[in-house]
Amino acid sequence: MRALVVLALLVAFLTAGCGNTPLRSPDADGGLLARHDLRGGSYVVGGGPTTELRLLCQLTIAGVQAASGEAADECGKDGGVDVHAPAELTDVDTGWASLRTLGPDGVPDPTGDPVVPAPDLPAIRAADAARGIVWLPPTAFTDTDVVVARGPGPIGALAGTAPCAAPGSVPGTTTAPGTAALSAAYGLAPPVVVPDVNAVLADVATGRCAAGLVPGSSGRVPALGLAVRDDDRRVLDDGPPGSRGYAPMLRAGVLAGRPALADLLGEITTRLDGPAMRGMVREVEVDGRDPRDVARRWLIAQGLIAAG
Repeated sequence: MRALVVLALLVAFLTAGCGNTPLRSPDADGGLLARHDLRGGSYVVGGGPTTELRLLCQLTIAGVQAASGEAADECGKDGGVDVHAPAELTDVDTGWASLRTLGPDGVPDPTGDPVVPAPDLPAIRAADAARGIVWLPPTAFTDTDVVVARGPGPIGALAGTAPCAAPGSVPGTTTAPGTAALSAAYGLAPPVVVPDVNAVLADVATGRCAAGLVPGSSGRVPALGLAVRDDDRRVLDDGPPGSRGYAPMLRAGVLAGRPALADLLGEITTRLDGPAMRGMVREVEVDGRDPRDVARRWLIAQGLIAAG
């Protein structure tokens, strides 16, 4: 009798397992990027001199591998510069660039400084197409400066206070729109100029400054517990004219061979907003973690690649 009961339970368990467990899809097993078939594709991926560009390089490598392609790590090279170099001088197939740093020829400024006037991405795309280089849409993160304070809220609530700013963020310098536009839109007092961005962040965190103007990707913003204030009048997000954000570029022949690569990179760029970039930069610059590990953890958290 006991043997019959055990057998009945076993049959019921197996039947329930077969009838109620949904079939697992490739997306579930390998992450969303696994559905982009890059089998047989091999790419050399360049990075850049900044933490942001090295992270973007590692995101690309992990994404390509999730789609069963091969990717070689050249994240120490400046992808924007190398992709523009003649093929006989470099093996880099694809890379990223901050659109604020592009010259008229599409090559990023080697110092990483913003270019004035702001670059015109459609014009650069057209010129680079003739050179056999393709630009894909940029990240959701616009790579602009932000106003930070010790608590959240709109920038307008800071009217009458004097923000701290580094020399490159005051009127007449290369970082636009800078404090002049903020003063005009929100009634902020003339800025207190401190030596550099690190000093801005430190002074805001300790209360010496009510607010500060800093790069939007700064990893020390979340590390210091600071909040990005709401630019409800879109002074920093919408101006000055020109393209902003980070965009992938690649040799046209590489994309022609595997068009799915563009869709794969698009799934990454649309998810890269300000909090995502600041969080990853913090892990690298503040916590001392490897960009490769940081990039893969973020992709796993987004469901784009499988864990393990």
